[in-house]
Amino acid sequence: MKRINLLKWIVLPISLIAIVGCSDSKVKYTIEGKLADETFEGANVYLFNAENDELENLDTTVIVNGTFTFKGELDNPIVATVCALKSETEVKVIECVLENGTILIDFDKRQVLGTPQNESFTQMLLAGKEESDAISELYKYMSTSSGEELDILKAKYDSLYHIRKDKALAAYEKTYKENTDNIVGAYAFYCLIGTKSNLKDITASQVDSMLVGATPIVSNFSLTVKMLDGLRKLEKTSVGKPYTDLDLLEGEAMTATKLSQHIDGKVALIDFWASWCGPCREEIPNIAEMHKKYADKGLVVIGLNVWDKPEAQQKAIETMNMTWLQLADTTKVATDTYGVNGIPQIMLIGKDGTILARDLRGEAIEAAIVEALK
Repeated sequence: MKRINLLKWIVLPISLIAIVGCSDSKVKYTIEGKLADETFEGANVYLFNAENDELENLDTTVIVNGTFTFKGELDNPIVATVCALKSETEVKVIECVLENGTILIDFDKRQVLGTPQNESFTQMLLAGKEESDAISELYKYMSTSSGEELDILKAKYDSLYHIRKDKALAAYEKTYKENTDNIVGAYAFYCLIGTKSNLKDITASQVDSMLVGATPIVSNFSLTVKMLDGLRKLEKTSVGKPYTDLDLLEGEAMTATKLSQHIDGKVALIDFWASWCGPCREEIPNIAEMHKKYADKGLVVIGLNVWDKPEAQQKAIETMNMTWLQLADTTKVATDTYGVNGIPQIMLIGKDGTILARDLRGEAIEAAIVEALK
């Protein structure tokens, strides 16, 4: 995606999106919002229609005396996000449906009420909230724990994660069945298949089957259409399939090159990364170690920078001493081709061009390399 800065720190549930449809009359909405936290007094509040990757800004206002208001008119109801921004570390985000009526948003209670679809929407998104809050608390302790204590916390985290996931999936399915002809149902269906996709628990053909008989508002939901396209591309570039060549840019001079020029006939470790991506940076020491240990044993290591700015990429390369080959894609073609919707994406390609592994992290990286170099 063409990432705007907000995407570096706004944590969205899965995605936020507008629906393509038709309506006989305009949608006229009013948002009356509350945010009592004095830290945010005077802060900007943004109203986004997130149908595209750039999070289209529909409107902006300011918090005054702990309240804010939006008024607007649309052709169709949409799902949007309301973002209160004080600084890069002080941000609050909540989702709502922009439909006819007065929408009541309470950031402090994490509630969106006042209109029929928002009642259903909020109930769905709050599924698993208790577990989510508990997981957030766990993070505070996990970062400073070690040994047996850390093992206990990790086990508790895994248990909470699975409970939250099951509650969310059940809520998505229930909400979809109860709203098959409106935007809430369309979004619920997207959340359902999106979650299953992240869990690698659904295929494109299965989604196609689920869409048989679905109403147009569900089957034409733009994020669902995009996700289905991504699933098909992911299946074409899954483990066991031949890799797809890419037109890329090389080095600080951004010279045109092809992926095949660097990997054909070799075992290749390819790391999709970006300078702003925290998890990507966490894996860089692992990538560096693999380059050090196996470069002279037949492994070529490639950093493939995506969703980034050239100057930020170069600064990160220098700061983190990334001495292996660095390529870049400034067009989104690389991630679209390989169905990548999150980074880091670390994959291994064999000498014959077969994709041997995807989604490699940590110790699994070296294990895959050792097996490939046998």
